[in-house]
Amino acid sequence: MNNKKRLSLKQRKLVNAAVIVVVLLIVAGVNILANVLVGRFPNLEADVTSKGAYSLNATTAEYLEYMENTVKVTVLTTEEAFAGRADDSGSNSYYYQANRLLKEMSVYEGFELEYKDLSASSASKLSAEYPDIDWTSTENLILVESGDRYEMLTVSDVFSFSEEYAYYYGMNVIDAQSIEQVMLTTIQRITATDILKIAVSTGNGEFMNEQHEKYSSFAAIVELLKDNAYDVQNINLLTEELSEDIDALLMVAPSVDITNEQSEKINNWLENGGDYGKTFVYIPFDFTESTVNMDLLLEQWSMKVRNAYIYENDLTMALSGGSMPQLTSIVNYADEAFTEDLKTSALPVVMPYSMAVEITDEKAASPLLTSSDTADLMILNKSSDEPVFEKSTGSAFNYAAISKKGNDDLSKVSNFVVWGSYDGVSVDAILSSNFNNASYFVNIFNETLGNESEAIVVESVSLGYETLTVTSAQQVAVFVLFVAVIPLAVFAVGIVVWVRRKNR
Repeated sequence: MNNKKRLSLKQRKLVNAAVIVVVLLIVAGVNILANVLVGRFPNLEADVTSKGAYSLNATTAEYLEYMENTVKVTVLTTEEAFAGRADDSGSNSYYYQANRLLKEMSVYEGFELEYKDLSASSASKLSAEYPDIDWTSTENLILVESGDRYEMLTVSDVFSFSEEYAYYYGMNVIDAQSIEQVMLTTIQRITATDILKIAVSTGNGEFMNEQHEKYSSFAAIVELLKDNAYDVQNINLLTEELSEDIDALLMVAPSVDITNEQSEKINNWLENGGDYGKTFVYIPFDFTESTVNMDLLLEQWSMKVRNAYIYENDLTMALSGGSMPQLTSIVNYADEAFTEDLKTSALPVVMPYSMAVEITDEKAASPLLTSSDTADLMILNKSSDEPVFEKSTGSAFNYAAISKKGNDDLSKVSNFVVWGSYDGVSVDAILSSNFNNASYFVNIFNETLGNESEAIVVESVSLGYETLTVTSAQQVAVFVLFVAVIPLAVFAVGIVVWVRRKNR
């Protein structure tokens, strides 16, 4: 006789229901735990976008890792409202992305992140505490503080908007965000002990004059220098003086030669009453009719700009594409002092259509960027359509060079840098992640002015038509979850149900 006590049908149904509820509770519990852990430790949240759109750039991570100061970052709304804020298209993708990156930054010691809705606070109270901020602006987004210094980041600082949508539809639609670049730049500015000043020459037909047709193609230089905590201002050397507080002068592609008076201004400023410590970066224009006065100034600094392009015969250094790739070349680094602080010297600098910089006194001047030993010169012969070449002599030509003058023991020096290619500082070259132009160009100012900061270059991120990819580790995790864990759990539940039904 079987004395086993059988469960009633009602009891079996209750047991089965209980098993299902328990399984569901376990799954829900795991999900809740995962969300709690991600909230507490943002790095646990996986980024499976192909561009790593939700992960910090290596530059950002390293900067925050070694940041010596403490900064307080206050988002002026709740986290839910910030991450869910949408543009005129109804999409919150870029705000969500920016929020994720801020959470990633908050993992690092010294980066204090807070969300605080200040809508109920009075403008007078806020103005008293932060008098340099316009608290009536609807653009205010993120407050960054360190000690008694602070800056407000606006919507326009963090996000860029589609010109096409604005023009055709009158809509403000975000097409990229630059929260990392803006945050690092702001931190560097408010924690810097000394802000260096760069004057950009605009009075000799330079590309950097905002009225110049080429300005938009070179404006990235100014933004790059500002992003690296330099105070950048314009100067017209025809009407203005180079004051002592200006640390560096930048002249990009002047179409008009400098005057005798301008030459004297520059030389006197470089000498600085014997204190030196100044830097002049000159980028020549290949179609200036006459450069007599600039040539004389260069001669005093032991350099000369040849009226010729460097024609690279080593095709491993010539970029493919175009009718004459030999004129669009990557270059050799010649001075290690200017590469030590680069993130990597494995990336090349590209110098398209670069004029050759000749050194007339090797004791006073030295190369920065050079060609191969097999390069020729293509003479700029304006009277003929046929190129004229000066054949290689077995020595490299200089794409860029530097000359130094100072006191007797050279404990104080000023620097004169000639950069042969204005295309080497164009928007395309500066913003390209394939070349080191941005980092190297900033490093010229950092090195010559004694600025120990590392060049900060972080690209803006556009989500665009993002595809999803996973790493090998993520592939294994997904495989284990869907091919092993979930099927085994379902199988186990099935066995339990089957056994219990069999034993009715």
